[in-house]
Amino acid sequence: MDEWLRERRPDAVFEMNRVKDDIPVLHEYKIPHIAWIVDFQGRTEAQIKGSEITYFFDPGWDCNYATGGLQDWLPPGTCTDTFKPFSRFANIEVEFNFVGHIPLPWSQQELNRTVAENTNLVFGDLLNRYMSFLEKTKHQPKTHADLRNIVDDIVQEVVAKKVELSDSIYYDLLERTKRLRNRTELLSFALKKTDSIAIYGSQNWRFWDAYGKFYRHFVECPNEINTLHQTSSINLHDGLSFHFRSIDCLASGGLLLWYDNFDLDMKSKKKGRGLQDHFENGRHYYTFRDDSFDEVYSRIINNDSSRKDVISDVGKIIHAEHTWLNRANKIINDLAMV
Repeated sequence: MDEWLRERRPDAVFEMNRVKDDIPVLHEYKIPHIAWIVDFQGRTEAQIKGSEITYFFDPGWDCNYATGGLQDWLPPGTCTDTFKPFSRFANIEVEFNFVGHIPLPWSQQELNRTVAENTNLVFGDLLNRYMSFLEKTKHQPKTHADLRNIVDDIVQEVVAKKVELSDSIYYDLLERTKRLRNRTELLSFALKKTDSIAIYGSQNWRFWDAYGKFYRHFVECPNEINTLHQTSSINLHDGLSFHFRSIDCLASGGLLLWYDNFDLDMKSKKKGRGLQDHFENGRHYYTFRDDSFDEVYSRIINNDSSRKDVISDVGKIIHAEHTWLNRANKIINDLAMV
């Protein structure tokens, strides 16, 4: 990258997840850097710094950071040339679909590894203690720093001393467990209703006994995803409400069902940072929590309102506010301010 920067000298560099302090030559060449933090990759808050602009994918993250530059929430946009409704409704091929990744099940080697040198604490024990604590406190919002502190406190309580954990241990506990929990909880609801389920994503799904038979393949082409959204009765979504998966689905005209498991949008009380602030819950898309799936599912299958009108309304909102051009214009305007 050094050579490319030296030859091109761009007006600015925009990257996902990497920050300016990770690329010292940018400071040398005085090239403005824009970071979009979608995944912490095991890093601490103190390591997210240096960029002139830092955008956060999570609506609550920027409240807890001091990056040294302009910082803001940046949700994904969508491409309406790719994700768009068909001129006629497609034939429904499956009741539920999910498009996304799942980590592999924990291996015995991973569970049996010690979490740090000169300790007897193995990862499997730490994992059980951590997940038990999260279950007991699941309705309490937690920042990334809170979660790291929880891990550190558990370790110190068990080994009676402060130890240094690797980034891979933090990543497995803070990121991998979250994705595992979200995915397995989400699909458990669908499995209570039907076996008409299609899963698309990485090959990791094949290694899960509960989900392997529903796995189709990895989707390479965005146009295929556009079709999947429209040939499924219900498109499942978990994680943050305003996500790549959700905005692409809405642009396609698919029916989106989001699992709000209390751990996500609640972290931010800022208005305008959730799907519900831009689209109408219960009409443009649907939301359920762990105690309301049956009720919401019944509303969906018994809803006799015109999907054509809903799709038209959603399309107008997306064209006006949520394309990648809208996001690019925001970035350019913000860059002019720094």
